[in-house]
Amino acid sequence: MRNRIFLLCFAFSLLFGCAPKESPKEQGAYIEQDAASDEIQEQDCLVKVTFFDVGKGDAILIETSGHRVMIDAGYDDTSEIILSYFKDNGIEKLDYLLITHFDKDHVGGADHILREVETKNVLQPDYESDSEQYQEYIMSMKEQDIIPNKITETMNLSLDGIDFLVYPPQKTDYKEKDNDFSLVVSMTCGEKRFLFTGDCEKERLTELLTQKEFDLTHDVLKIPHHGRKEKNSGEFLKAVSPEAAVITSSDDKPADDEIRKMLKKLGTEVYFTNDGTVTCLCDGVRVSVKT
Repeated sequence: MRNRIFLLCFAFSLLFGCAPKESPKEQGAYIEQDAASDEIQEQDCLVKVTFFDVGKGDAILIETSGHRVMIDAGYDDTSEIILSYFKDNGIEKLDYLLITHFDKDHVGGADHILREVETKNVLQPDYESDSEQYQEYIMSMKEQDIIPNKITETMNLSLDGIDFLVYPPQKTDYKEKDNDFSLVVSMTCGEKRFLFTGDCEKERLTELLTQKEFDLTHDVLKIPHHGRKEKNSGEFLKAVSPEAAVITSSDDKPADDEIRKMLKKLGTEVYFTNDGTVTCLCDGVRVSVKT
């Protein structure tokens, strides 16, 4: 008798759709929870990379669990943006300040940072400039008794399990005397890799394309020279094949359309600092980008 009743109920459920179903609200909650689980929380990340909005200039802070590395320092008059972030986040010391080259939009704020924040090591390329911003940078190091490390050979660092490779210019003279002297930094966090390229132009990009020091494929790329196109930009971007790219640009000096099109063709997600500061969080397996 019980078997007959069960069979009848089962038949009715098939005919009239009486089987229990998950409500749309419950489905939505599941989807939201699943999507949220893909986001990296700051307290769980191994490295945080902040690309500050300083106009058409570079100012990039890399934070691990116990160390701080600054790549470039923006302009003289944008240094307060960086120093305010330091103050708000209790940052009183830099382990490394790396100046890729001596253009005013990269070295301009360095003297302010050196005077306000204890800086253990300064890395720079091996050349000199006669610009006012460079002279202020040199003077501030003298005041703090800092002797910069002029990088002429590939340098490797490891901080809290995050590996850095600093790749120096391979020549002592370039057509683009400032930009092509840019130090290039490759950073590895677990399975993910970041590439910071300063203002590399054609000659320096050629060096990167032909070097054997490291694999050029990276997950996140700081686009060279604020998105200016070079004859070998397409070859370079294809070699890097980034999942995400950050362009440090301004509204009045945006990236070249050709660079945007190349990145779109590669399927790269592109972020612009003129839309606001860009933050990357990495847990060694995933990268989360926030603006």
